[in-house]
Amino acid sequence: MRENGLQARMARRFKFHRHRHAFFEGIPNLLLDQPHASAPNQVWVGDVSYIRVRGKWSYIGIVMDHYTRKVIGWSFSERHDAALVREALLMAVHASPPTPHTIFHSDQGSEYANREYRAALDEAQLRVSMSRKGHCWDNAHMESFFGSLKTEMVYFQKFQQLDEAVAYITDYIRFYNCERLHSSLGYRSPTEFEVMVS
Repeated sequence: MRENGLQARMARRFKFHRHRHAFFEGIPNLLLDQPHASAPNQVWVGDVSYIRVRGKWSYIGIVMDHYTRKVIGWSFSERHDAALVREALLMAVHASPPTPHTIFHSDQGSEYANREYRAALDEAQLRVSMSRKGHCWDNAHMESFFGSLKTEMVYFQKFQQLDEAVAYITDYIRFYNCERLHSSLGYRSPTEFEVMVS
């Protein structure tokens, strides 16, 4: 390496954040301790995923009703931070006001541990639940949604601007909620199923 003028790049050293670890340890997975949701607004699930826009990552935050599979809140940003998930949460609260018993479940992403986001959860009086570390299937409905979004639409596009990605994904969410049939819902769309059970 010296003869060829090559230098190794050192990875940044991992820093353990004790306060973040303590927060995660204090949040139970409430979905393990109760039966599956049996009506709308009992359990909401949230997650964040990545969308490539002009060679760079942009981010989408989603809130879904666990029972109906309906996407009730979403947000887009070029930054992966608490504001992204907070905006999705506020849209969900406005679209489908929660009850004092509504559970909000997410993974252990750092954005969900942010003080600003936790304040929004408290203000909405949501019961907080988090997946176990390393158990992605604790939030399987969100994993399934992002898989459908990407294989049915995103992978066929090359977005040049965030506004373009937002327009396409918003249209897909409308399709997902109102037209896409789910075998788990008796081959109904989330909106149709929501009307049927309300």
